[in-house]
Amino acid sequence: MRAIRVSPILALGMFMLSREFAGPAVAQEAPQAGVPASGRFASLDELEASYRRQRHDLECRHIADLAALAGKVRGAEADAAYRQLFGLAITQGLCREAEAAAARCRSNDAAGRDVRALAALVRSLARADRGEHDRVLDDWNGMIRPDAHGREPDIDVDLTLAVGESLLQRLIRDGRYEVARNLCRMACEPGVPPLIRGHFEDRSARLDRLGKPAPAIVATDVDGKPVSLAEFKGRVVLVEFWATWCPPCVAAIPGLEELERKYHDRGLVILGINVDAMHEDVKDPKAAMSAVRRFLVRHRVTWTNVLNGEGAADFAKAYGVEEIPANFLVGRDGQIIAVEQSGEALERAVAGAVGDRAAEPGK
Repeated sequence: MRAIRVSPILALGMFMLSREFAGPAVAQEAPQAGVPASGRFASLDELEASYRRQRHDLECRHIADLAALAGKVRGAEADAAYRQLFGLAITQGLCREAEAAAARCRSNDAAGRDVRALAALVRSLARADRGEHDRVLDDWNGMIRPDAHGREPDIDVDLTLAVGESLLQRLIRDGRYEVARNLCRMACEPGVPPLIRGHFEDRSARLDRLGKPAPAIVATDVDGKPVSLAEFKGRVVLVEFWATWCPPCVAAIPGLEELERKYHDRGLVILGINVDAMHEDVKDPKAAMSAVRRFLVRHRVTWTNVLNGEGAADFAKAYGVEEIPANFLVGRDGQIIAVEQSGEALERAVAGAVGDRAAEPGK
C-alpha cells in the first residue's frame, strides 16, 4: 500500500512552534474612573471586544518593538528578533503590520535563510490581505526561479515548499481558486526543483476537482455498517481525510464536532476517511481498525468513519489525496464545491452550502 504523509505546511508550523512564537500575555486595561474593575463591563460581548482590542494593540506594539530591535542588533540576535516578529505576524494575522520589517530583512544579505523565507511569506501574505494576487504570484515566481541576473533563489527547497503551501492555503481559504491554480501551474513548469513540482502537481489535481462530481465512496464503517456517499445526496457532505498520527487532524476534531452540532439538522453530514494504514511505518494494515475504533471512542467522535483501503476502496487515490489534512465539501447535488477549508472559512463554506446565506463571504 502506498504511503501518505502530513502536509509540508507543518514544517513551517513546527518551525514556528519550536521557537515559541505564541503571542504575549495581555495587559489588563486600566479601569474606568469611578467604575470598579470587576464590574466595568455590561455584557460578555463588551468584555470580549475590549480584550480583543487590547490583545491586538499589544501585539502591534510587540511587532514594532521587535522590528526596532532587529534594526539595531546584528547576527544571530537580529535573526532571533526577526523570527519572533515574523512568527507573531503570521500566527496572529498581522502581516501588514510587519511588512516594512520584512522588506528590510529581505534586503539584508546577512540574514539567515530561514528568516528570509519567513520575511518572504509575511510580505506575500500582506499582499494577499490587500487582494494584490498578481503580486503574490510574482513573489512566488521569485522564490522558485532564478532572478533577472541568473541568481538562484536563496532559500532551500523545504522552506520554499512550506512557504508555497502557506500561500496556497491562504488563497484557497479566501476562495481565490483560480489564483491558487495559477500558483500551482507556476510551480509545475520546467526548471522548478522536482520536489516542489511534484507537490504542486498533486495540489493542482485536487483543485481541478472543484465543480465536478465527487468520486464514489462505498465502504463499511468502523462499526460494520454499509456506507455510501450516494445515500447522502440531497445533503451537504464534508469528506474529511484524517489519521490518528496526524497532529492537525486530531486538533481539528473539536471544530468538526461543533460544525456537526450546529449544522447537522440543516443538512450537514461529516464522512471521515481514516488513512492510518497508509503510514509508512504500518506493517499490518488490518491492525488499524481496532486502533482507530479505540481512538474514536476515546475522543467521542460521533460522525461516520470508514478506513481507506486498496483498489476500489482507495478513496485517497480517487480524491487525489497525497497529504493530510485534506477535505472536500460536497454539495447537495453531489458536486465538490470547496476544498481544503478549515476554521472560520470552513464554517462559511458549510453555512453557504446548507443555505445560511447570511454566513457566506461578503454577506
